[in-house]
Parts: sequence; structure tokens; C-alpha cells
Amino acid sequence: MRRILAAALFLLAIAAPASPQETPPKKPAEPDRAGDLQKEMTALRGLKFTQKVVVGEYSRAELLAFIRKELEKELPKPEADKIRKALVHFGLIPADLDFYQTVIDLLGGSIAGFYHPKTKELRLIKPGEGEEAEDAQTRDMTLVHELCHAAQDQNFDLNTLPIELKTNDDVVLATQALVEGDATIVGLKWALKDRFDAVASLITASYKSGDLGEGVRKVPACLRKTLAFPYGYGSEFVLALLGRAKDDWSAVSKVFDDLPGSTEQILHPKKYFGEARDYPQDVSIEGLEGIVAGGWKLTTHNVNGEFGTRLVLDEFKVEKSSMRRDAAEGWDGDRYFVFENAAGGLAGTWFTTWDSEDDAKEFQAIYTTLLAAKHEGAERTPADQKVTFTKGGVTAVLERRGADVLIIDGFGPDVAGRLNKIWSAVKKTEVRKVERVVPKETPKEVPKEAPKDPK
Repeated sequence: MRRILAAALFLLAIAAPASPQETPPKKPAEPDRAGDLQKEMTALRGLKFTQKVVVGEYSRAELLAFIRKELEKELPKPEADKIRKALVHFGLIPADLDFYQTVIDLLGGSIAGFYHPKTKELRLIKPGEGEEAEDAQTRDMTLVHELCHAAQDQNFDLNTLPIELKTNDDVVLATQALVEGDATIVGLKWALKDRFDAVASLITASYKSGDLGEGVRKVPACLRKTLAFPYGYGSEFVLALLGRAKDDWSAVSKVFDDLPGSTEQILHPKKYFGEARDYPQDVSIEGLEGIVAGGWKLTTHNVNGEFGTRLVLDEFKVEKSSMRRDAAEGWDGDRYFVFENAAGGLAGTWFTTWDSEDDAKEFQAIYTTLLAAKHEGAERTPADQKVTFTKGGVTAVLERRGADVLIIDGFGPDVAGRLNKIWSAVKKTEVRKVERVVPKETPKEVPKEAPKDPK
């Protein structure tokens, strides 16, 4: 899910919610506004530019064409369809949703500008091309945000960040949160100045809720909240770093050399910089496709993380929101596997591990309630630390063993009979460092001038 929103590997400035304060007057046009803002951004953030940043513009139509082209290149539709099936399995999107187009609509309706590390393009949306015409101050704030991304790239080599990992969306989202949180706070501090403390929390709260404007309000909540996560929760993570370092931005720069390993660390910054860092567990289940058998083929496997677990629990709205949030806390690692059979049926295996047995019990209780809602009318068979739901030949089983919880959902009863084999194949490894990656391709040279009418 996170990967399709980051597949093009360009860093976005999504439209900020309207400030509750009055809008500053428009500024007159200046000969080299980008050059002036580079200097101001450097003075604020402390990152120097090593080469010129070329700024251009896209119309909204050109932006949509660009997004589609990048998605088709970086994440072909067959690969995106695997992600779609995982979201359908967890009940996060309708089975008949045009997923690819919805992602394009979401990005196209939310973006105010972007920086592309591979091509070194920095583009803003042409004035008057959004839902409402931007004032000069807001447009400059977008430019400062994107200039921060360009400076990040020149100082930290963004092309080597693990944003395109195919099998760990949790790391992808945590990395995005650092990058976007950094640029968002820089943009807000530049724009709000002495009003920052009073206004910034309202803006980040809106991002956290997934409120990205009227134009994308009908997009499924999981997609909106995933896109907004790096801006809302990422900003809070960066502010926590700055608070601890007494506003020394070098503390943020150091994190680019010691990347956060999970959305858990973003949601709870002390689990990143506390006395004892809470390192996540990498989960694998060797030979799972052979254990499942029966014509089921593995479609995809990935990691939900604490934030993804929240999304799943929130979608079904079981229990109170505070209880759902508490149930996702204490996450220590997970991996899900989605299967498909010849008839197009979907089923999945999800193994989660928790910080303590009490945390596992809390998740066990709420997810049992979720399965009852998902399989309404199913026959329920409780057992010691295990519950089975059966309806029309479809089975869902949840079992807890100590601090681990295993869920199989959507298979027939034969797979439920192989639960012990699945438990035996599970392996967990603590991940103490997030590794950089080798770029798939060499970044293109910086364009000498911005095209007047990019296509």
C-alpha cells in the first residue's frame, strides 16, 4: 500500500489545510524567488546546496500525465494489482474499486508540488490550477518544502533510501515520515514564523486525520491516511527530535544516517531515541505456500506495522477508537501473506509478534471481535487461546501462543488443520539497522533550464 504511493520516488508537498489565521498579503513577484528562498531555507535548516536547483511548473493535466507515466514505469499494473488484492483481503478497499485510477486521482488532487530525486526535477503546480487559487505565501511555502527535499538529496542522497522496498511497507512509510516530516516543518516554520507554535499543531492534526481536501474525500480512508502519515506523524517525529535537541537541526540530519526502522518509532519517538530503542522483529514463514497447498498461490507478502494495524482495526470500527489504538501499540513485528486460487478467491496468513504477552492478549481480543464482524453469521468455535469461524466452507482462525498471534483467514478447513506446521515455520529476527539501497538506475543530470511546457 505505501509502496504504490511512493512508487515514483518523488517527494511531494501535499496541499496544506487552510490556516486558521488570516492570509498574509500577496508578495510582489521577484526576479529570482527560488534563489532567495534557497538562501532562506539554508539559514533555517542548515543544509547547503551543492548545485543549482531548477524550478519549473506543471499544469494539473500535465501533473496527472506525469504521475501515470511514473507509476506505470516504477510499479506496473500487475504489481499494483497484488497490492490491491492485499487491501481487499483486509477489507480496506472495495473489491470493485479502480485502484490504479484512485491512486492517480488521490495524488493529482492533493499535490501542490514535487521534487524528483532521480531526475532532479522540482515542479510546482501552475497558479490557479488547484481547487482554489493559492496565495503567494502558500506557493512560496510549497517551494521552500520542495527546496528542502532538493537539499536533502544533495546532502543525504535520497536515491539510496529504502523507499521502494517491495516487501516491507512499514520501513517505507517510516522513511517517508523522516523525509516529509523534515520538509513539512521547514516549510511551516518558514511561513508561520512566530505563529508556528499556535498554528502548526492544527495543520499536522488535519494531516493525521487524512483530511486532504474536498476533492479526495471519497477516496478510501486507508489511502488518504497513508499518504498523509509522513506529513502529520512525520512532522511530530521531527518536532520531538528538535525538542530533545533544543532546536538543533543537526539532530534531524543525523537520523538520515540512522534511519527509523518502523512506523512504531515514528508514532512513539521515544522508541527511537529513548534509552533503549525498540527494534522491530522481521518475520518470515519458510515454505508457507507449500504448507497451504490446495491450489492456493502466493500473491504478495508484506508488513503492516503498527500504523497499518491501526488502519485495519479502524476500518471495521470495532470497539472504541482509543481501544483500537491501544491494541495496535506494543507491536513488535509482523508479516502477512495473501493467496489467490483459480476461482479468484483471496485468503491470507498474518503472523504478529508483540512486546509482551499482555500486548498480544489485547490484540487477540480486539481482532477476534473484528473477525466476528467480518464473518457475520459464521459459526464460532472457541478453544484455549484459539477461536475458529466457519461459514460456507470458508474458515478464519486466530490463535495466540505467548506474545505471538497467528491468523489465517479465507481458506478452507483443511488449511486450518495445518496450523501447527505454520507455527513451526515461523522465524523472527531483530532488525537493528535499516540498510541503504543501491539505486536501480543512475540519476539523470540536472536539467539546464526548466522546460516551459513539460509533457
